[in-house]
Amino acid sequence: MFNTRLPVPPFYVYSEASVARSSRYFPFIGWVVSAGASFSSYGLAQVLPIEIAILLGMIVSVLITGGFHEDGLADVCDAFGGGWSKEKILEIMKDSRIGTFGSIGLILALGLKFFLLVELFKLSPWIFLLTSWFAHSASRWSALVLMTLIPYARDNDLSKSKPIVKKLFVSDFIISTFFGCFPAFYFVQKYPDQILHVALGFGFSFLMITYLRSYFKKWIEGFTGDCLGFTQQVTELLFYLGILISWNSF
Repeated sequence: MFNTRLPVPPFYVYSEASVARSSRYFPFIGWVVSAGASFSSYGLAQVLPIEIAILLGMIVSVLITGGFHEDGLADVCDAFGGGWSKEKILEIMKDSRIGTFGSIGLILALGLKFFLLVELFKLSPWIFLLTSWFAHSASRWSALVLMTLIPYARDNDLSKSKPIVKKLFVSDFIISTFFGCFPAFYFVQKYPDQILHVALGFGFSFLMITYLRSYFKKWIEGFTGDCLGFTQQVTELLFYLGILISWNSF
């Protein structure tokens, strides 16, 4: 309900407590999004050029999530591009309109994702499918890691992200780590010679998390839901980039 536009069973009864504990399953949502997007691209590539199939798969991904994380990416670009104080940054981030920085950020991020996925598919359809699986899940886990490192930045209770930012229990983090890292472990088990490729992607991701932790803490003394969406999008790209760089270099 929180991360996708997929229908929720009618017997589910909403409660803030259940939403607060749901963050441990965010990496599992990556499994769902990846399955819809990557298998759509894989199937369509049997009858269409790879580039068109990848683009249609990206559209499927956006339809599944409602552009949830892309919205966070655009908001962060606008807020930190145009704000020079905590108050101004948080104010811009709450604005539903998209500005120049957000537009540029979305165009560059989606364009880079498109070309990375096309190159991955050209390497091997199976490499493409497995990389998509672990990138979607591990990037959502990366956002949760950031969430445990710095506090929530907003003081009010009006944010839609407020229920999920309560401190994760150890058991919650273990569950999220399983869903976030198992696809990468499976990838390495299936292709043992690719361990360096996967490790480079995780290395890039952890460097980005470390940088964003310092950057967000400096400017807004914590994170917001948009910051988590931004982190997911950027680290997903870094996993794709890490695979391609190591593949072409080693």
